[in-house]
Amino acid sequence: MTNRLSRRQALAALAGAGAVAAMPSSARACSRVFWNDNKVKLVGRTLDWSRHFNEEMWALPAGMERSGRVPDNAATWSSRYASLIIAGLGICTEEGINEKGLVVSLLFLDGTQYETRNSKRPGIAFYQWPQFYLDNYSTVNEVIANLDQVQIVNTGLGDEYPNGLPLHVALADRDGQSAIIEFIKGEPTIHFGRQYQVMTNEPAYDQQVANLLRYKWFGGTIDQLPGGIQADERFVRAAYTLKYLPKTDDPAQAAASMMSLMNNVSVPFGSPYSGVSGTYPTWYRSIIDPDSRRYYVQTAITPGTFWVDMDKLDLKPGAAARKLPIFDPDLVGEVGAAFKDGKPSV
Repeated sequence: MTNRLSRRQALAALAGAGAVAAMPSSARACSRVFWNDNKVKLVGRTLDWSRHFNEEMWALPAGMERSGRVPDNAATWSSRYASLIIAGLGICTEEGINEKGLVVSLLFLDGTQYETRNSKRPGIAFYQWPQFYLDNYSTVNEVIANLDQVQIVNTGLGDEYPNGLPLHVALADRDGQSAIIEFIKGEPTIHFGRQYQVMTNEPAYDQQVANLLRYKWFGGTIDQLPGGIQADERFVRAAYTLKYLPKTDDPAQAAASMMSLMNNVSVPFGSPYSGVSGTYPTWYRSIIDPDSRRYYVQTAITPGTFWVDMDKLDLKPGAAARKLPIFDPDLVGEVGAAFKDGKPSV
């Protein structure tokens, strides 16, 4: 089930899931699920944190000039593809889809160790990581084939995170291809293949898979499904629920089914973690359809679900960037007309 690769082995499979490690507590949590064995392919995600970050959805046209925002040899580029994203703190691309159907999700991974900075390689601040892929690549295969083009750099993110954040990314595309990219012991590790449907947080991905294989539905002996909110428990529960999700070719039913799964791995307000961490609830759930490029959002503090049909937006080169605060309580149904012009920092 594991296809763990170093950067330079990214197109060749390696065997072995590794030993099962102790499952540490996490201070922040998110979950990502890619339903890629259904006719209607969907990417679901939850954003769990100690607070929300006044997230906004941004409609970003092609042709925007960007910088990697690191002090030494920052990468620069012009966006090849338009994208529809959710950004936090006004600057961090948390997730999104581009016009070609590539989907990128950024999640917390305690224990991440980014590469030692090599200023000979153009650098990109970790919070620009998803945006670089969305701007430049149309498929997961393209991303994997070009991993050496830039270096992901841990930098400060405002006053709240002066030392940066430990993160990993998940990739998905309309063909059903998937990849997980992590930085383990200072080296990039890639899990590349359609089988990588679920991602949560720590421990490292190969250890998450090894833990999953202990359960009877995946070849092991444990016959009780975990019901907790820790990352390893959500990973197992998401994989289990996805395994039995009824297949459908109806887009509305598929979206409803995926939203039910994401609710099943969401963290209720007031649910305490064990260990040294606190209570980190789910603030929003999203579902992205990479084929139709429809983007659904459901927040925990507003009454309705809204969605955006990316193809209905003006995202041609030269068009204005537009934004939509996702916690607006009036958002319900298709809300493409509710975007307002803005000057993005992403």
